[in-house]
Amino acid sequence: MFCLKLHPTTCRLAFPVLSVKMPAGPFASSVGVGRAEPEWASLNKVTDIVGKDVTFQTGETSEAPLPLGDEILGGDLKTAPQFVDFLIIGAGLSGAVIAERCSKLGMTSLIIDKRDHIGGNCYDYVDEHGIRCSKYGAHLFHTQHERVWDYVNEFSEWIPFDHRVKGLIPDETGVDRLVPIPPTQASVNALFAENIQSEADMQAWYDK
Repeated sequence: MFCLKLHPTTCRLAFPVLSVKMPAGPFASSVGVGRAEPEWASLNKVTDIVGKDVTFQTGETSEAPLPLGDEILGGDLKTAPQFVDFLIIGAGLSGAVIAERCSKLGMTSLIIDKRDHIGGNCYDYVDEHGIRCSKYGAHLFHTQHERVWDYVNEFSEWIPFDHRVKGLIPDETGVDRLVPIPPTQASVNALFAENIQSEADMQAWYDK
């Protein structure tokens, strides 16, 4: 466990950039490997790196996670403030956002977490080879709300990313087909030998 008295901080995100051309393979699309088809990729309004790395701008150039002092990592609550406006359990995204919002409103907060790092399941670190690793697996961020997007851009740089998910699923005859997941019209056409071309066709197929 550790306790953390919040101060403004940032979460630096990094994605590897491939310098070699990847082979087409089964996941290739008309706009390149690892990219969504044009009708979906066009919905991504982000076309370049956006946001700002506040920590870097203030002089912190290390790629390592922000260091936490012994008084925090030790989990000894005797060193924590005795009176705060909010006690927040968990230093993941929700806890960190609540605490940051409280600080902007002039309120104090104390975060308690059983782990020895901030960031919850989104925590990452730089290993001994200089490679950034996501301890609990990679995470993607997406939102339809402009105010949320504006908020997260205050704390980190973001790189545009489109992705597709496909699964190997047997069709009616038992032959494995690589189809979009979650299912789409293309999935139904491939698995059930249909020719669905519209939402009306899809609804009719559901209803029969």
